[in-house]
Parts: sequence; C-alpha cells; structure tokens
Amino acid sequence: MSKESFKQFVKRQEKKLDKAEKMVERVEKRLKTEEVEKKIEEYIEKSVKELKKLWEKNEKKIRGKACSRVFSFFYFCPLPETSPSFLERISNRFLKEFDWKKFEGRDYLTTDLGLFLSAFLKKNIENYISSQKEKGIKEENIKPIEVHLKVKELPVGLNYLGYRNPKKLHLIVEGNCGIRTGNEMQGGKIIVKGNCKMWTGEDMQGGELIVKGEVKSFDESAFYSTNKGTIIWKNTKIWEKGNWTKEGKEMWEKGEIPVEG
Repeated sequence: MSKESFKQFVKRQEKKLDKAEKMVERVEKRLKTEEVEKKIEEYIEKSVKELKKLWEKNEKKIRGKACSRVFSFFYFCPLPETSPSFLERISNRFLKEFDWKKFEGRDYLTTDLGLFLSAFLKKNIENYISSQKEKGIKEENIKPIEVHLKVKELPVGLNYLGYRNPKKLHLIVEGNCGIRTGNEMQGGKIIVKGNCKMWTGEDMQGGELIVKGEVKSFDESAFYSTNKGTIIWKNTKIWEKGNWTKEGKEMWEKGEIPVEG
C-alpha cells in the first residue's frame, strides 16, 4: 500500500469513527431525554395522586360551606408544591382522571372542585413569586406563568375558576366555565376560550378577564367602582380600574351588557 493510499485509508477510518461517535452521542442524548421525561412523568403522576388523595380525604368536610371558607380550607391544606412548569400538566391530568361517577350527584361539586383547583394554582404561583424575589428579582420583572386548563371534555362546567387569581398567573381556560369566573381575582390574567355563566367578573381586585365567548350575565358588582380589574368582552375593553371605558359605557347605555344583581 502506497503512502498516499494509506493516508486515504486513515482518513476514511477517521470519518467512520467520527460518524460512529456522533451516532453514539445522539443515542446517549435520546436515552438521557427519555430518562428525564420518565422521571418527570413519575413526578407528575405522584403529584396527581396527592391531589386526588387530598380531595377525597377532605371533600366531605367542606360540603355546603361558604366559598371563601372552602377556598381558605384547601389553600392551607398540604397541597402538592411544584415547579410552575408542571402546573398545567398536573392540573389537566387531575381533571382528566377525576372520578366523576363516584361524585355524581354530590351537592356543590362544580363549585368546590373549581375552588380546589384555584387554591392549588394560587398557592404554587405565590411560592414561585416568593422564590423569584428571594433571588433579587423585582416583582415587575418576574415572568408570568401560563396555565392552559383544558375543560372542553369535562362533563360539567367548573364554577369559580380563577378565584382570587394571583399576580403572574395567566390562566387560559379552553372550554366553557360555570358561574363566577374570576371572582375576587387579585391580578394576572384569565382568558376564557368559551362561554361563561352568571356572575362573571364579580369583585375583581385587579388583573384582566378576557371572555372570548358569550356571558349569560355579569354580576352588577362587576361594574362597581370598587372593581379595579379589567374586563374585555366581545373583543372590547368595557371596564377598567373602577370605570367604564368609552366603548363599555356606550354598550351599557344601549342595553347590550347582560347584568344580574
């Protein structure tokens, strides 16, 4: 074998070796990704089980109680603490696997369940805000967290979704809601890609409620000066910081905004 052909041979082998090494790297990367995803899946499954256990253990204790008491009860329960990046998957898995038949006919199920889920989201978002502040990040620079809640396939419409919704939580509800959506929300944003029932936007303390479907009725308190939130309906900002917008006032005067006291 000539020197030239030997060099060519070596180069070919080096290329093969390089391809082999890259192939090994891709396989290792894929295996590592699969391993990480497996651990994440196990973590989500564990969190969902904790939520189910907490609900089933306590749901009898809060039946028939006032909404504020139900929310406070669950808020101060040992709800699973998780990274904001997993909130969406855990919440949707919980709703998908919820034993609807077991609780069929239970009084106030849609209200208590909506408050339970709202408490879980609020507590974790507030933990997230606190952790960011501990790192020296100012509140105005903290990145909001989006949670897409998939409720289209649920057999019921959940009430009180986004109850006392915290700052930095952008709750996107994909489907229809029950009553009192955004009740007493404190900040953040709620987007409903569907319809809402009665008393939507009552007693908002801040934040932004966007309804992309129809509203059966707003509660009259949604348009009190004490309501400091923003309401967007029919692609129009109708209320902001305790006052009608120009467009909202015109719609109100024409009787186009459904209100129930």
